[in-house]
Amino acid sequence: MWDMPRALAERLHKHKLVVVKGDANYRRLLGDRPWPLDTDFDEVCGYFPTRLLALRALKAEVGLGLSAEAQERAEAADPNWLTNGKFGVVQYSPGQTAGWALGSGDLHDPFDYLNS
Repeated sequence: MWDMPRALAERLHKHKLVVVKGDANYRRLLGDRPWPLDTDFDEVCGYFPTRLLALRALKAEVGLGLSAEAQERAEAADPNWLTNGKFGVVQYSPGQTAGWALGSGDLHDPFDYLNS
């Protein structure tokens, strides 16, 4: 998803909501990068050309939107909480519903969006 062709962005932008499920697809949204777990989901995934709902069972040490308090509670419940698939997240981003994706070509890195 980090390298989103214009044609795909235009197609997705026409929909009111895109639902992404599964660990691999979630990791694609994040660029499979080791973001700090308390990083806001919308800060990283706000590049998406429409509203986005992500559903994921935690099976890898990649994630977003988990407060320090939530991480502490999960760690106390199960030291392997981040990788054993017993915990999950449901996360939402309003995305770019105004139509930036219809602009000038491809978006290669969400930092292009964050730094503008």
